[in-house]
Amino acid sequence: MRNNEALPSDLIIEPLKLKHLYMLRTNNNSKYLGIFQILLCKKWISSLESSFTNLIPTRNSTCFVAVERNNIIAYILATPINRRGTCWSISEPNFTGESISFSRYNLLQNLLRKVLYESNINTQSFLISINTNDNQNLSVIRQSGFQPLRIIKYWSKKEGNIYKKNENKDSIIWEKLNEENSQEIWRLEQARESINFRLIFDRQWHDIYEKRNILTGIIKSKENSIIAGLIPSICPQYNFSLELIRGIAWDERLNQSIPQRINNIKIGKSKCYLETTSEDNKLNDILNECNWEIKEERVLLGRSVWKRQNGYKLKSIETELLTNLVGNLQQQPELPSTIQIGKNK
Repeated sequence: MRNNEALPSDLIIEPLKLKHLYMLRTNNNSKYLGIFQILLCKKWISSLESSFTNLIPTRNSTCFVAVERNNIIAYILATPINRRGTCWSISEPNFTGESISFSRYNLLQNLLRKVLYESNINTQSFLISINTNDNQNLSVIRQSGFQPLRIIKYWSKKEGNIYKKNENKDSIIWEKLNEENSQEIWRLEQARESINFRLIFDRQWHDIYEKRNILTGIIKSKENSIIAGLIPSICPQYNFSLELIRGIAWDERLNQSIPQRINNIKIGKSKCYLETTSEDNKLNDILNECNWEIKEERVLLGRSVWKRQNGYKLKSIETELLTNLVGNLQQQPELPSTIQIGKNK
């Protein structure tokens, strides 16, 4: 998909505006009115934040809508995932009606194109999460330059699930997130991620701390070393979605401390979802044994934006990093060859 392709004449992709609320009222589509009122307020705040990026961190979403013949048929959200705004997540498209002329495949193409190429979002990278079985949307997203980073399993607790084992409190401690342990769990998270992944989502310890809630915290040993934790999700799909992470080396005490912690989670009528990576068999086995079930599997994809420098030359984030690490190496004089060429007889 090229960034200079023109939109069809009867399809408009644009940021959410006040006029779109009037469209909903006119077309008797009022069930989305409350949602769009909230999104419009967030969009106004986001615009204000982007004007003072050096003073106010950007936290609010920006909404883009697809309008066909004065009918809103789809919308998509872009949300900063870190305090510095260097990485934004893009939501799945939400369809509010059926298009007369365009497939959902085409609508997603145009919505992504708007966010990536024509919005005023000043960022280095984007993340997007999609169900692993959604082959059509995955195809569009891959064509837009996104690369798969990991497959995430979303777990929910089965009804009536009771865990009777008791944690050995003498050796394991549960501690809510604070400024000190947020830095420690961030270092643990960084150690287990690939360089490419760390570059894209660019999360710092204060991003974890600022998004803490009543369920987040760390599991640490009596020696005061962190061995696991429940931290805010990088790209949350649910209201209560937490990432369950652990250290690189498996600690046998987690076989009891994790079940004790996750089965004591209480948030009223709302459900809590835990995220694990598909390749972490240890954590997945524990959740399965604790009668947690997989809600869905999603693939997390990332895209690094190419940045224009000096008005002419394009460089990627990876190229910039490599240049900083290696430096500008000056050309060295050619070394004499060690190969002796025999004389012609």
